[in-house]
Amino acid sequence: MFTRDVEREFKVESIESDIMSAAIKEWSEIYQGKPPWADDDIESFNFAKKICNETARLTTLDLKINVEGSVRAEWLQALADSFIVKMQQEEFEKACAFGHIIIKPNGSGIDYIMPWEYVPVDTDVDGNITAAIFFDRYHDEDGKWYYTRMEYHRFEELESVGETVYAITNKIYRSAGKDGLGLPIMLKDTKWSWMQEEEYIANIEKPLFAVLKMPVANNVDINSPLGCSIFANAEKELKNLDIAHTRLGDEIFDSQKKIFMGDMLTVGEGKPVKGRTSPNGAVDKIGKKLPRYVHILPGTETGEEYHEINPQLQTDERIKGINHFLNLVGVKCGYSTGQFVLDGRTGHVTATQVEADDRETIQLIKQIRDVFQKATDNMLYAANAIADIYNITPVGAYEVKYAFGDITYNWEEDRARHWGYVIQGKYPLWRYYVKFEGMSEEEAKEIVAEAQGESAEKSGLFEEE
Repeated sequence: MFTRDVEREFKVESIESDIMSAAIKEWSEIYQGKPPWADDDIESFNFAKKICNETARLTTLDLKINVEGSVRAEWLQALADSFIVKMQQEEFEKACAFGHIIIKPNGSGIDYIMPWEYVPVDTDVDGNITAAIFFDRYHDEDGKWYYTRMEYHRFEELESVGETVYAITNKIYRSAGKDGLGLPIMLKDTKWSWMQEEEYIANIEKPLFAVLKMPVANNVDINSPLGCSIFANAEKELKNLDIAHTRLGDEIFDSQKKIFMGDMLTVGEGKPVKGRTSPNGAVDKIGKKLPRYVHILPGTETGEEYHEINPQLQTDERIKGINHFLNLVGVKCGYSTGQFVLDGRTGHVTATQVEADDRETIQLIKQIRDVFQKATDNMLYAANAIADIYNITPVGAYEVKYAFGDITYNWEEDRARHWGYVIQGKYPLWRYYVKFEGMSEEEAKEIVAEAQGESAEKSGLFEEE
């Protein structure tokens, strides 16, 4: 909303084109179940959210990030732990939907910035965003004033020292309404009084923010450095899926049987029936209220006509059509054929079991995990640099290790296999309890020891006999 203000105040130009701005807005609407094609005739199935959710789930499945090496590493580990939770719960799903998000450490936590909450202004030779202006906003307790902070990050050549430094500029504005930027004010008059208006930081190699971007070529604006939504190439199929699902819903809604009766077989509303007035709606000759699927035919030849219609549902054929479009959407989003299916018994969309030969799904998730790991490395680099700048924790080296879950993993198969190992004496029973029954190690060992003790007692009794 402040793009033009940013360009004027900082004398820069946004590298986000109008085409990309419009595309991001449309992706956001589709993700929220409000696509441009939805109207009174077409209801959104909102499968776009399912695609984003499934992609995020598979990418962050059993995700572990271990940061080791020093006290600084312990501080980064705490940051990484909260980061994992946010990624698994919501933020990664949004990155899938909008094409990218910004991950920006702030010294005490992490800000997750959506594409419309910042303005990108420069990139390096590889198309990575290196300069951007971020927005932060609040209003005072009585709601009279709105305060907006613009934070400009970039690399800058300082002639005075003859080197490139990382520069951060803060500008603050106050307005009487939430829709305008207002007039500039001093930092000291706001909650950001602890910040500096200008900071120049040496020995910074990467931006103090990270970009989590989908590994999908941008065919909306080929020259744009911004990412494309995971479902950007499947919008037409999403529309067809919504139509197919709506038609199934319409057919089921209209499937109730209908009975048409002549007006001589009924008594109209408000007319006397056996000495009393009929209730709301028509009734039969003995005064019984007619079901809602009964329709009266006035003006017929005898008034005693009776016709019954029982519509035949084409549910199986409709579901085949829905599954056809589900498959097309999945394939155009990078998944293997048959990854998604509408269960005819429950009506729920499920992700089918990923087998070893589902190369497309496995390769897609591998690509996304690679860009996720790169973004996480950049986020930890930024957090480490901020800890140095503001002396948050002692300086120290750190090493990062990643572990991702196997997307072909089947819990029931793994459980059965491990139980077989227990029976064969190749796997400790207490480990089985910890892994598959959710027990603590101490609890599991106590149960095993108790069972072994009872077994020994019984064995002793039998020996005495």
